[in-house]
Amino acid sequence: MGCVFWGVLLCGCGRDSGVAARIPLPARPAPVTARLGTHIPSQGGDERLVFKASVDPSLKRIEVEVCPSGFRIERLNAPSPGAERWLARGAIITPQGEVACPGEGVDLPLNRPDDCLRYAVDLPEKSTDPTSLRRVGSDALLSPDLWLWIPSPRPAGVRMQLQLTLPDGLVALHPFQDTLPESVFAWKAAGAFGHSPATPLRVDGGELSVATLGEGFGSRTDAVRDWLSRGAGEASSLFGHFPVPRALVITIPSERSGAGFGMALRGGGPAVVIFLDRNASASSLASDWTATHEFLHLGVPRLPLEDAWLFEGLATYYTEVVRARAGVLSSKQAYQRLLEGFERGRSNGTGVSLRDESSQMHERHSFYRVYWAGAALAFLTDVEARRASGPTLDRALRSFAECCASSEEEWTAERVLARLDQTLGAPRFTEQARRWLDRVEFPELDATLRTLGVAAGPRAEAIFGRAPNAAIRDAIMAATP
Repeated sequence: MGCVFWGVLLCGCGRDSGVAARIPLPARPAPVTARLGTHIPSQGGDERLVFKASVDPSLKRIEVEVCPSGFRIERLNAPSPGAERWLARGAIITPQGEVACPGEGVDLPLNRPDDCLRYAVDLPEKSTDPTSLRRVGSDALLSPDLWLWIPSPRPAGVRMQLQLTLPDGLVALHPFQDTLPESVFAWKAAGAFGHSPATPLRVDGGELSVATLGEGFGSRTDAVRDWLSRGAGEASSLFGHFPVPRALVITIPSERSGAGFGMALRGGGPAVVIFLDRNASASSLASDWTATHEFLHLGVPRLPLEDAWLFEGLATYYTEVVRARAGVLSSKQAYQRLLEGFERGRSNGTGVSLRDESSQMHERHSFYRVYWAGAALAFLTDVEARRASGPTLDRALRSFAECCASSEEEWTAERVLARLDQTLGAPRFTEQARRWLDRVEFPELDATLRTLGVAAGPRAEAIFGRAPNAAIRDAIMAATP
């Protein structure tokens, strides 16, 4: 569909979408930044890009001025699929007039160097994606994916700044400050506007900035902070310390009872968003693993969706392991939970390979298969490494986190596995992936479980028996010095 500069027909609407990358086998599509064509050579390192955003008190409109210095903007891309629906008047305002486009991008062929552009975003009351937009009283979870449009091309290494004008009493909650990292355009980012500033929470080797939207948790606030601290401590026990120096945590009181729901995001910097029962008690939080799982994700940099089997598998496996090491679960309870999870994964495939299940996880709703098949591959790698009496998967992940947890590079499962295997001293994880990624069957675990002496119990705990590798079984769940 064409774009219209009033009185002049223009072309080239549409948006290059984010893509996934594969582990080792077929060639993979180009990463997001390459496909967007976002970078041009710097003209001398003095180029700047300033976003001036004004937020109205109702959080229903954001007006943005985008000002380049030392280059010209030729195109604005919608920051996420469908974001063009909220563009006020469907138009970008340039010094030469309005450019309208009902598609997911706007070409600006008449724009000149250093010309500022303006646009406004009218945000709906509700969104079909509550992980991007969710109103909580007078506050709102509001991802930059909805309002921070993407200029193209940009000089490589251009300095980008965000200048916010906010109503009295309103604070911005983002993992970045005034300087915008490139990743805010490449990956989904966390963001919110609220009336209570984030407060620091020290964790082992790092600091969390904890923000709560709406009326918060009232008398349960300390219990929620203790729960976050415990989850961070359990994740830190795997990596030696919290995997990144700083992370934003946005907690959102929910009417939904039961376990929380969370997501770890990397756009603009590490962040975790957690939806949590507003009536959660200390006792219910004690059995809720959401914080632990999401903090474990921060030990591996952002990976594309088709590698979900790896980043979700590692977090799923180690969620049970680190909680057993912390004494939250007994060793038998942790193994029982793994066995039950493996069975759910085995029973919930959709008849395609694990590789395809991962890349289509949201469309196929194959979460159990992807999470637990990935956990099975991590488990098999862990056992194999311990049998060889060499470096463990724990050690490999700790080494990887030291070098790369904070990386904003484009990573793939192939690269991550290569780094892990370098520490393991053999291609252990890569071989497991090659063996199972392109198969429909769930990874075979029975022989390994027999050598560990582990069998499913009738109730809450697995049954342990004498077995050749019983010591490995016990060592996996044992607290490490």
